[in-house]
Amino acid sequence: MSPFAFRRGPPCALVVFTAVLASTSALAQTKEPTISCPSTNVVYVAGSSAVRSFLTVVAPLLAQDTPAYSIVYQSQGSCTGVTAIFSTDPSRRIIKDIPASGSRAANYAILLKPDGTSQECSLPPEGVTVDVGVSDVYASTCGVEAPTGVQISDYEGPIQPMTFVVPVNSTQRSISAEAAYMAFGMGGNQGKAAPWVEPSLFFVRNASSGTQQMIARAISVPADKWWGVDRGGSDGVRRNMSLLDTSRSEQAIGILSTDVADEERASLRILAFQARGQKCGFLPDSTPFAKDKANVRDGHYPIWGPVHFYTRVENGLPTPAAGALVSRFAAPQLAQPLLEAIIDKHLVPKCAMKVRRSTEMGPLSPITTGLRCGCFFDKVANGATSCTPCAGPGDCPSSAPSCNYGFCEQGG
Repeated sequence: MSPFAFRRGPPCALVVFTAVLASTSALAQTKEPTISCPSTNVVYVAGSSAVRSFLTVVAPLLAQDTPAYSIVYQSQGSCTGVTAIFSTDPSRRIIKDIPASGSRAANYAILLKPDGTSQECSLPPEGVTVDVGVSDVYASTCGVEAPTGVQISDYEGPIQPMTFVVPVNSTQRSISAEAAYMAFGMGGNQGKAAPWVEPSLFFVRNASSGTQQMIARAISVPADKWWGVDRGGSDGVRRNMSLLDTSRSEQAIGILSTDVADEERASLRILAFQARGQKCGFLPDSTPFAKDKANVRDGHYPIWGPVHFYTRVENGLPTPAAGALVSRFAAPQLAQPLLEAIIDKHLVPKCAMKVRRSTEMGPLSPITTGLRCGCFFDKVANGATSCTPCAGPGDCPSSAPSCNYGFCEQGG
């Protein structure tokens, strides 16, 4: 628990002590390209599969710049994306087409277009060097550090919660850290984690996945020791769980980031999570129907961390290509279109958080300074806010003197 007193939050969800086969590596299945990837004014991005959805709304913003940039992205898992920036081996710093071979699925690069759509594209045979490695977790979580003489910057993006999910017709509503340990760490432990006792129905990732790495720390099961079947990416988890025969729903469980899980509420349910030391479980949101991320923002829901955009820098500056993407997250005040894109993709801008942490699943501390945007978040996420609208600070009371994004806030 946090060393400070939490504000009173919504009532806990009822927690039931119910909560995978060794993980097999796989890559995200993508279609065989019919076009070549662009070669000029491109940001080559590799890493987290969970971030693809968010990048699709960032790409149109880059296309409005002068000069305009495109994003070419390849899903590899967070830690592989980190390695693409930190490694001293040039061969590990490039991305190439990966055609299907035997049991290995294809994994091609994807062009994220200005209209928000995407399309697979062919990379040059020799590959291209990654400009930005995107990760759901800190580089230290992946066991890497910057090589001697190499400058690498971590541009932190929005807060991304990670969740356990079940099919929507499952009766399960919550899971405790202890139950998850029994399931994912002990394969169900001969029924002690019922109904999650069938590892072939554990929809998981692998040790390169930021989603699995973060949740691993929450349940004390090393990310490379999980029982379950690696579904090759967030899309593989989502797709396979959504198609699962209803007769198997009660035994199925998976892991997803909220930007993916929230888009699948018609077929998947996010479970409340009870951390060790908590007396009951919390959803990321205040209710199963809300999208306010209230329990993430105040620290009651614990499984979250910032999205990391890693890139090499010289004299503190990224290359123009990398800068077209990462510079957007370096500003003390995010541009409103980017802020809206973050909220629309079910992530939390840091300015809407009430707590912070500086290490993976580390201790929480309250945020008392800096620009705040909680009112704007509530308006976009929920369609309403109780905050006072404003055109400038003169419209705001002394209790909330700053006019941020059109609403009176306490900090600015």
